[in-house]
Amino acid sequence: MRKKVIFIGAGGYAKSALDSLDSDVYQLCGFIDNIKPIHSLHLGYPIVADSIENFLPYQDYEYFISIGNNIHRYDKFRKLQDLNCKIISIIDKTALVSIHAEIGIGTFIGKMAIVNSGAKIGNNVIINTRALIEHGCQIQNHCNISTNTTLNGDVLVKDFCFIGSSSVVNGQLHIGQHSVIGAGAVVIKNVEPHTIVAGVPAKFIKENK
Repeated sequence: MRKKVIFIGAGGYAKSALDSLDSDVYQLCGFIDNIKPIHSLHLGYPIVADSIENFLPYQDYEYFISIGNNIHRYDKFRKLQDLNCKIISIIDKTALVSIHAEIGIGTFIGKMAIVNSGAKIGNNVIINTRALIEHGCQIQNHCNISTNTTLNGDVLVKDFCFIGSSSVVNGQLHIGQHSVIGAGAVVIKNVEPHTIVAGVPAKFIKENK
């Protein structure tokens, strides 16, 4: 019997997550979303509630948080943990994930993404389409690694980072928590916490408050 799953968040990211959900294992039963009307449809599935608190019996389901914004995704993650709900990870069948990598809970690994040996991926992380996470990289919790990003060997990405599409991070660098790397950037030195960098090579743009 397939496991019953509810997605939290009925936006664009939910489309990718649903496409990568293993339908042999999981049955999507609907979405929780506080913007779309209750009982309306998203991707052919019903909006069942506007919050986990208003969804009963919530204990009968497993959950995936399909929200792209790191802070909003963290808020839902914490709420589910407080309620002792089971949070699943979704790994697309086309992704290449080393048996020597570690993957946390609630994490998404999209189509044709690569996670190589010794990589450690935290909880509630998005690794999007065609992203490359090289050997020994560590991505902490609640991060978003966008499409076609390359993290070379032994990069450390701390909590709540956003790394834009097609950016490249040189090996052995540290990306500070709550930092943002712009799309197409080439990062050749450490990025301080709470900063936004962009360009080739990447340079400080402003603080990320």
